[in-house]
Amino acid sequence: MYSNIKSVQILISLMKEFGINHVILSPGGSDIPIIHSIETDNYFQCYSVVDERSAVYYAMGMAQQLQQPVTCVCTSGTAVCNYLPGITEAFYQDVPVLAVTADKNPYYQDQLETQKIKQNGIFKDVVKKSVELPIVESSEDAWLCNRLVNEAMLELTHRGAGPVQINIPIVGETNIYDCEVLPKQRKMTYISKPNWGELASQLSNKKVMVVVGQNINFTENDIENMEVFFECYDCIYAVENLSNLCCKGIVNTYATTEMRPMSDLDYLCPEIVISIGNNLSSYQLKPFLRSHYKSMENWLISESGVVRDAYKCLTNIVEVSPSTFFSGIISASIVKKHSDHLYYNLWLDEINKINLPDFEFSNFYVAKRLAEIMPENSILHTAILNSTRVMQFFPIAKGIKVYSNVGALGIDGCFSTFVGQAAVNNSLSYLLIGDLSFFYDMNAAGLKSINRNVRVILLNNGGGSEFHFFMGKRNIPEIDSYICAEHEKIATGWIISLGYDYYTVTTKEEFEEVIEKFGLPSEKPLFLEVLGNMEAEAERTNAFYDLYRKMGISNKRVVKKIIGNMLPERKKQKVKKILQILKES
Repeated sequence: MYSNIKSVQILISLMKEFGINHVILSPGGSDIPIIHSIETDNYFQCYSVVDERSAVYYAMGMAQQLQQPVTCVCTSGTAVCNYLPGITEAFYQDVPVLAVTADKNPYYQDQLETQKIKQNGIFKDVVKKSVELPIVESSEDAWLCNRLVNEAMLELTHRGAGPVQINIPIVGETNIYDCEVLPKQRKMTYISKPNWGELASQLSNKKVMVVVGQNINFTENDIENMEVFFECYDCIYAVENLSNLCCKGIVNTYATTEMRPMSDLDYLCPEIVISIGNNLSSYQLKPFLRSHYKSMENWLISESGVVRDAYKCLTNIVEVSPSTFFSGIISASIVKKHSDHLYYNLWLDEINKINLPDFEFSNFYVAKRLAEIMPENSILHTAILNSTRVMQFFPIAKGIKVYSNVGALGIDGCFSTFVGQAAVNNSLSYLLIGDLSFFYDMNAAGLKSINRNVRVILLNNGGGSEFHFFMGKRNIPEIDSYICAEHEKIATGWIISLGYDYYTVTTKEEFEEVIEKFGLPSEKPLFLEVLGNMEAEAERTNAFYDLYRKMGISNKRVVKKIIGNMLPERKKQKVKKILQILKES
């Protein structure tokens, strides 16, 4: 029987998944739930070493002989300190020793709690990784605990062997052992030398979503391989402007995931998510995929090998570049063409439900016209949040490279980043930026490297309209003063003094008189300030989103679509007859 403490169950279950069955046990009080759970499981071979100083050396010697990781378990307090000499030796000999250190409730750190010393990170310079497990009381806690144990156990042998520490607070009913069967745990796997045939076979007959994040430079050869991959599998490439990818199979999922209720999109859930690149601007794509983590698996394609469990279902970390991955998969693919592309067509049908209105003069209208006038092979930097959002709804010309600081999502360096991009680029370079971001980083407008290829469009709504969009005055009447940082600043004097050709507009007519100039060469950098009102802008945005938030889709329609796509024609007719009989009865 196993301890009822969830973190203990997760730890022991994953020890079994990783094949770690030799365990050195030292007596104590805090580690009793761990020791008893291990000693009553015949999978483990247990060894008793009372002196913790000897225990790690003992484990190290065993690991050297077995050529596999060995675990040692100790109680809290100075017992953990006694591990230090052996852990140090294991570190400098590259020996995979898993140090499991029991701990007290972390809330009582430095509160005169018996045996409660600072254990987490105590071996920080002589372990490959150190993690502290959470107290598991929710599904979110369980996910974090699983992820941290996976990360630690992976690191035992990842890119060279060495010791790791798992510090586990023992909190709760420590004397209850009612768990007969350990909960099945997800195991993550590093794949540094892929078996392309095996991976290709796992993708067959599966709905595959390739999430394409920012900061990937695709070559023509990459695009050719990705188009072949699309032809071989029932897949889509989930992209945004930031993905900077144009090929067969791309679907700009932004509008659908941001504007449609997630419950209406269940039938679009993939079975395998392949992650490449970094972050995207979408707020809802990750929650949508996370809500289906039990029915999906996630493959992360990353040379760095850093664990990024964005969708709570990471299983494979393939340590190659996206280029290598797609060329490797298609070289081993058995299927030569996936003619129906059912999954891709389901997404297209959903996207086609969103028909853009004729926008009145607003940030959306500005974005629409900017998308129309930007020439091919320009660059576009969208400052975070509103500026990034409004550009997602409109197609842009071929070869336009799009950037945004959505990695950490801060307003502090949008203009500076853009200026650096424009300084080493001869093409027309566009920045769409909101007022808070601009005034925060306005000094960058005066840098000497700014050339005549620079085009800045400032959406000055007099404050953070973003917060009105999410919350609004109905919920927080005082929102303008501090949350939105309401202001009456304009950029006129500063920008003119820097030598820009400056324009300011408040109406659609004024805007139309100016905007075409921004798509043409000029002798000076150009700056356009669009003056608006943050509350009115938020109302327009919410009204647009509400068109589709309330649209819904009936279960009957979903069932009909699934039946139509999955059944042969003869069976479709039978189903129709049955439905008709039921209707008549």
